[in-house]
Amino acid sequence: MRAAVLFLVRVVAATSPDAALGAASASSLRASTAGSLEAFFAALGGEGALADVWQRAPHLWTSVSGCDRTLFSFEDAVAGAEGGLLERACVARSDRAEEGEWVSEYASPRSRRDLDAALDRGTVFFNGAGLDYPRLAALSALAQRALGLPANCNVYMTTPGRDVSVSPHTDAQDVLVFQTSGRKRWRVWPPPPRRRGVDPYGRGKNGDAIAADELGEAIFDANLEEGAVLYVPIGFPHATSTAGSDATSCHVTLGLDTYFYGLCYATLRAVCVARAKSIDGVAPPDLDGATHDRLFAPLPLGFLRPDGAATADDLAAVVAKELDAVNAATAAAAGVDAPDLGGEAAVRAAIDFFTAHHAALLTETKYGGVCEPARAGTPAALYARAARNAKNAKEERLLKGLGAFARPPG
Repeated sequence: MRAAVLFLVRVVAATSPDAALGAASASSLRASTAGSLEAFFAALGGEGALADVWQRAPHLWTSVSGCDRTLFSFEDAVAGAEGGLLERACVARSDRAEEGEWVSEYASPRSRRDLDAALDRGTVFFNGAGLDYPRLAALSALAQRALGLPANCNVYMTTPGRDVSVSPHTDAQDVLVFQTSGRKRWRVWPPPPRRRGVDPYGRGKNGDAIAADELGEAIFDANLEEGAVLYVPIGFPHATSTAGSDATSCHVTLGLDTYFYGLCYATLRAVCVARAKSIDGVAPPDLDGATHDRLFAPLPLGFLRPDGAATADDLAAVVAKELDAVNAATAAAAGVDAPDLGGEAAVRAAIDFFTAHHAALLTETKYGGVCEPARAGTPAALYARAARNAKNAKEERLLKGLGAFARPPG
């Protein structure tokens, strides 16, 4: 388990707030996402359906229009391979999954034949697909607008007849799974009892295996058909199978990131402690499960985009009160003195910075101007690669601002 202070140096994708997306580009993004998906996300946002289950339980929606092959298909993957977009694509090996291990290796397909060969070895997946496919860019941008959270798309493909596509494991983000073709069985379990010193959001990976007696009974077990959307909370073990499918399964995983980007009390607390030049005796990996979960709980839904029912000042007051309680609770659980957070004004300054800094993750410039995959080596493909690299570089520069802010003044 990483200590909270490591959030200050974990620099991942974000975007700059200073470049406005042109009206034509914004209209293009919205137009390329089916209106039915607009309605789906409108029902999720605010005090909607997602808030009812957020980080508490899986939830399934069936027959969501727009969640089909037009969103993503195997042919889209072929076009991406031929365009050189899948250079970092991986295959999660089925032979190891059947043994209860998550083992992945680079596949880097450049053609349909390469993709087929990789699929023979297991589940093929590639991350950050929203920067390479316009429909997935539109999906990511739509999620960010509706939910007020950073969103990123990954794609997974599995051939039929895999008794174990991936073995039980946990992830470090909440996800919405869009089943766009084929069928895949999903089983989801509640978080197992936390093992001290083991990352609860990385169980079943990197040599760790989740024992059957840790899982107990699944709380969700169903086949996802084309058009289904499944919500899986962060830290909930899940496993998949295509044993009942007669076609290659494709699904898009839309990651909704809080912990990954440091949008949680652990990071805010670490920033305040650092700026106050205080000493923190709390070792997060050694905390009991309940206290650990409270420390790494996300900031409230809507924190980055308050609506009329919850103003920025209202949310800041809620966050400040909970931060003080979390600081006291973690210190008590660790048997140490609670570190100084710098006082009311310093905490509010940190909350205001957090809001502005992380809101930059939601700018639509991140997903603007994404074009259909072009054949590798063509001017269009070279331009697309340069644009993607420029966005990522700009995002990394922006996120370094969190570490700079955390350094004590003077």
